[in-house]
Amino acid sequence: MNITTTTTEPTIMTKKNTRDIHLSVELDASPEDVFRAVTEGTEIAKWLAPEARATAPDGAKKGTIWISWGEGMSVEHELEIFDAPKRVRHPSGKNGETKAPLYADWSIEARAGGKATLRLVHSGFSASADWDSEFEAHARGWKLMLENLRQYFARHPHAPAVHLPFMSMVQSHHGEIWKTLVGKLGVSATPKVGDPFRFTTPNGDVLTGVVDHVTETRALGLVVREYDDALLRFTLEGKPDAPSTFLYGSVIVYGGDRERASELLAAGNSAVA
Repeated sequence: MNITTTTTEPTIMTKKNTRDIHLSVELDASPEDVFRAVTEGTEIAKWLAPEARATAPDGAKKGTIWISWGEGMSVEHELEIFDAPKRVRHPSGKNGETKAPLYADWSIEARAGGKATLRLVHSGFSASADWDSEFEAHARGWKLMLENLRQYFARHPHAPAVHLPFMSMVQSHHGEIWKTLVGKLGVSATPKVGDPFRFTTPNGDVLTGVVDHVTETRALGLVVREYDDALLRFTLEGKPDAPSTFLYGSVIVYGGDRERASELLAAGNSAVA
């Protein structure tokens, strides 16, 4: 997965510089399947957010996407561009400094061997250093979510999924929480993609698998072998010098078994308790 940032010239309207997040990921899927993954609610809920609904455009009426990561964390967007199976564009947040809308622009390119490349440009962020934390948090989040999508197509294409979140505000610096997390999971303080992990839950179950995503001290993704290669995710958000940290985690269990997903959710919570 690639990530770059760009800075645009000031506009007459805002007199502010902006910067953009550029991401791309190659997926083991057709352009049509990838387009459905970013435009259909049941597919979006397998990788982006635990709950999602979507409507396609109907004549002059624009389509919409509604997504939710939990209570008080829901958003709804109108689709400004809907060009199946090549491109989708919609608002996605606001510039923290100017309050101008940000935009998520998805484009899909067919590749040889039945694969496709998905590109995302999330544009319009303030270039001011005061908004570095916001910009970096969005970049981290998108990278993890796109890894979710890559894993879905690589391991469980078209399978149903249960996507559950867990979250809390922890009165501790994110670096300290990271040390606790990697210690309980049995990985090094600087884990790498492909590293094995081994975690014993409070009820004595042993979970094993591999690390599939890392942003050091901020985000960790695991593929859990005992749950048919389910995904277990941890993100630690907050300013670098903040005394408290917002912990957001999630589990994505394929096959539609909510009870098993709840079991893994409890195990994930215990890793940061």
